[in-house]
Amino acid sequence: MLINSLNLSVFSLPNNLNKTSPPITKEKDWSIWQPWVDFPFDDIQVGLSNMDLGGMMDFEYSCFGSVSDENNTLKQETYWYRIADKVERIGQDNYVTIEVGCWLNNEFKSTTTLTGIKN
Repeated sequence: MLINSLNLSVFSLPNNLNKTSPPITKEKDWSIWQPWVDFPFDDIQVGLSNMDLGGMMDFEYSCFGSVSDENNTLKQETYWYRIADKVERIGQDNYVTIEVGCWLNNEFKSTTTLTGIKN
């Protein structure tokens, strides 16, 4: 018997309709909150360090009480991101800070930050 399995990285989820959303207001030094499924992966690289990968696992656990593929639908519905306006140039690369939050019960239950490299 052949069983197909599908692994979805927290850094590349398919786009689904979001059920709830945080206030879409611009805060000083940040972009507005956007659905994580709309993250511009073609423009910004994330998940390049073990610290970011481990941080996203801790973040998932703090949001849902587990780290599992079963959370993928919840991630699509509740993960939001915003990007800091400040860009730091180190060598040839431009680094940005990205804040990711899980929006549950009309509030961010948890947030984490990632470092991204702009392409």
